[in-house]
Amino acid sequence: MVPVGELPSLAFDHRKIVEYAHRRIRNKLDYTNVGFELLPEKFTLSELQAVHEAVLGEALDKRNFRRKIILKGIVKATKEWQHTGRKPAQLYRFSE
Repeated sequence: MVPVGELPSLAFDHRKIVEYAHRRIRNKLDYTNVGFELLPEKFTLSELQAVHEAVLGEALDKRNFRRKIILKGIVKATKEWQHTGRKPAQLYRFSE
């Protein structure tokens, strides 16, 4: 993955197209489910946070991000867990 600001030289107006798409996704991140479109049906909150950080281009505080997402009611916990190197992570899905 390459940050938008570090893209190599692109042909024609492709850089403008990529920058426009990035701006659109960034602006829609808070009020649409665009972040969920970039994830599988079931995901961890860490994976969702990684998508947000990649789009925004900045690190987010883990506790604040999780609280904000859960308070918005846009995710629903499943009864499934993903086993990671440490403690298992609960899987979530987008609440429609």
